[in-house]
Amino acid sequence: MFKKLNSTNGFTLVEVMVVLILLTLSFMVFLRALNTGQSVRANSEIRTIQGVILSNIENQIRARRFDENLSPPWSSILGKDLGESIVEQFDDIDDFHNFTISSMSEYPSFSLNVNVYYVHPDTKLRQAQNIQTNYKNISISISHQTLPTITDTIIISSGL
Repeated sequence: MFKKLNSTNGFTLVEVMVVLILLTLSFMVFLRALNTGQSVRANSEIRTIQGVILSNIENQIRARRFDENLSPPWSSILGKDLGESIVEQFDDIDDFHNFTISSMSEYPSFSLNVNVYYVHPDTKLRQAQNIQTNYKNISISISHQTLPTITDTIIISSGL
């Protein structure tokens, strides 16, 4: 007499909820991956700028002569000479000693620090005392507010 109605067409509420939950989770994973990609790209751009600044300052240092004196004995005092206040006025490598830029005009969140030392000719290590040798160690650090500092060291000889 009574006929049982069974509907086999369509989805149950539980099946629809499971699909929605799975779609939500997969969308969240996709958004997290997209966000990670953006932060990696931003960090890569910052590292590229640090590398360009580092290369630029190294080229400026290499363009200068070894010392104020053209032959030994070399200058005993490292640092700017009288009348040298900007990089364009530096005429030798040791003028860059203690050279610091806390905020660059083109890149305000970057800073630069340069130190120059005489080094032992055999070990290439910094001299304990300021003894003049035919080698200078130039240490350059480029800092950014969000990433670790990049530091490079150059050892330049007098060419003698």
